[in-house]
Amino acid sequence: MRVRHLQTHLAQQGLVNSGKLSELQGVHVGVDAVFWLRSIQALKDPFADALGGIPPGIFGFVDKELAAFKEYGITPLFVFQGVSPGPQHSMFVPRMDSQMDMAWAYLASGEKSAAQKCFAMSTSRINGDFVYFIFHHLRHKGYECLQAPYFAGAQLAHFAEHGVVQTILGPAGLLLYGVKSVMIHLNFSTRTFDWVDLQAVLEKWQLSWDDFVDACMLAGTEYCLTYPYLNLSHYQPVQQSRFNFDAAVSIIKQAPLINWMQTFPSEEMKRDHVDGYCICKVLVQNTPVMHLSDQAIRPLGASKPGAAPPPVPDDFCKIMGPKLPSSLYYLMLHGIISHKLPQALAKGEWTDKSQPLVDTKEFRALLEDLQEYRMTALGLIAMHMHKDIQNMRILCKAYWESNTIRQALGTSLSQNLPPEARLIQPNLQKGLKWNITKDAVERELVRQGVSKVDFKFCLTWHAREFEMEGPLMRGIQERGIPSCSDDIKALSAVVHFIVLEKLDLISSEDGGATVLSDVLKETPAHLTEPCLTALELMKYGQLTGEPFEAANPERPFPKEVGYPSAANMEPSKRTHITSTLLLCRVMSLVPMRLRNDMWDANVDFDLAAFHALVRMLKRTLRQLVEGAVANVLLKDLSKAKMLPPGFMCSSPTSKEGYPNTPADLPTFMLPRTCMGIIVRFFLGYQGKDTESFKADLLKKFTCCTRPAEDLKIAFKFWEDLRRCVNTMAESLGAEELAEDMRHANDLLEAQRRRIGM
Repeated sequence: MRVRHLQTHLAQQGLVNSGKLSELQGVHVGVDAVFWLRSIQALKDPFADALGGIPPGIFGFVDKELAAFKEYGITPLFVFQGVSPGPQHSMFVPRMDSQMDMAWAYLASGEKSAAQKCFAMSTSRINGDFVYFIFHHLRHKGYECLQAPYFAGAQLAHFAEHGVVQTILGPAGLLLYGVKSVMIHLNFSTRTFDWVDLQAVLEKWQLSWDDFVDACMLAGTEYCLTYPYLNLSHYQPVQQSRFNFDAAVSIIKQAPLINWMQTFPSEEMKRDHVDGYCICKVLVQNTPVMHLSDQAIRPLGASKPGAAPPPVPDDFCKIMGPKLPSSLYYLMLHGIISHKLPQALAKGEWTDKSQPLVDTKEFRALLEDLQEYRMTALGLIAMHMHKDIQNMRILCKAYWESNTIRQALGTSLSQNLPPEARLIQPNLQKGLKWNITKDAVERELVRQGVSKVDFKFCLTWHAREFEMEGPLMRGIQERGIPSCSDDIKALSAVVHFIVLEKLDLISSEDGGATVLSDVLKETPAHLTEPCLTALELMKYGQLTGEPFEAANPERPFPKEVGYPSAANMEPSKRTHITSTLLLCRVMSLVPMRLRNDMWDANVDFDLAAFHALVRMLKRTLRQLVEGAVANVLLKDLSKAKMLPPGFMCSSPTSKEGYPNTPADLPTFMLPRTCMGIIVRFFLGYQGKDTESFKADLLKKFTCCTRPAEDLKIAFKFWEDLRRCVNTMAESLGAEELAEDMRHANDLLEAQRRRIGM
């Protein structure tokens, strides 16, 4: 839990101690994983959000930190955040839109350094996708990792109390849980660490632990607002232009928190603040954790030494949601599924709080369209749960919606919601009864001459078996849940088949092939996932060359960017513009081989907008995979033990990079926009021979290791996607896209001939 200005004030008060890393040799350290990731300076890539995807250097930078832990004999236990109630007030803080507009304006005028500063101020590189991939990278590397059932801080406090870890690395706010000492910084370059001691803080400020917690709440957290009178100049030093934490300490000494709760300018303000303080206090004292004594999930019971644990309020489930089945907690603790699906089922809320870098009408439309897949993923899990969860109505909250919707409690939907409120429920529709055996998978791998179970393998296998009415199709329409042998490849195959079925690439009625699966099975294995992504975008009408529209007409795109408008394009230029956009967008789905360094070229406004859609789609597809995995494992939890540590690890296993990863299941790794930027450079290149182009390409894009070779792969992908679209254009009503791709291909081929590629 973050406390406003606590760490700054601790430093000002001389309460931050320093030690030498040699003192930590042999120490088991509990690590708040997200806090640790934010502390790695090398991960600060200003263009990360604009480029989309995952920066190629992150795994290398993280590995250097891990090597440093090992060098100093420190054993980390990484704890990641689980289900957590959305912050009461800061959940939808408007991003610094003026900073974003300035960033794009600076880029347009060639002031890259100024643009980077603006991007760095208004974006966060530590997002949910980033954390997801790092979790599985750490697991693959053999490190102890745990996804807490709820708050990471509460789980770390429990581990510290029971001696599982000797100390904790995390934010100073961990002191709220009664942790005796917290490391707030590790500096491997100076071989030092900084830490704070709770008892020393209490003695210097002359506070009891209860008063300390109350002072922190008055200062403000993400669950309670700053006490309004603390912002008045009366409580601040003359030279102090910002809030000062010392004011919170001062007034809590004058009177207990309950007294201050009686003095507010209005009843509405009082209600907002008091509710926040009550929720914050309950979260500090009663956040559920996995208790080591019996492996059960129940409240932490944070209290001062020697005191009985505080009682759990009767309406606790309004804050945390109802308790979930132990099997679901098990899958979450081990990172087999992320916290998003369990959180929706527990809280009755699905929150999309992150505003994309370029907010478009198309992004908002896609987010609403993807609700169908979300309901399917939730249904795959909920069919194993009790009726209350199966019938759960889940309120969708997005960054653009009204305060009435954003502040509504998902677990209590009796309140009056506006007509535009979006409610979803788990889709409990039964699917095909896949039954995959180890022997059958091994025979098919040999027959196809491949070693990995992936979408192409499954589509090829299915097409043959359906035509021959082979063993794979027997009993597939019977009632029941998919099953597999106790074998990772069999499990991988059944998960792939469930996902293909839910994406309508295999008919859920008779198990037959569809037009989509017929074309996709002919795509080369290394291009199958990008092609599937493109086809899904096409399904929702988002694979076009049309310029994007600003989501809010009152906030148009920055004029300095010179972004084309569909309504104002000159007819003579329209085909060239839309063809260029379509080529760049499509080929940007192909990952590039990049050095472990920050991107040193410009970023592209249109591609940043397009990859906001790609990120949302791929995240949703990943959640569909999680639902499929849970659907199989919740029937027989013992099968979870056969998952290897790297079953969802998408970090490259060689310098060749993607798709050479350890993952056994589809990870839907996010590509960066780099290939699209390269394609735009290619289309606008004025030279006349291949060698000059290759030389200029290497000179301009020094981050790319083999840009010319990767560009040829992108051309092959474009050709393959054209084949797919042309084949199914008539049956799926994609004639317009096929025609647009024909015009775009004419533009591409003309440039290839001119340069000699």
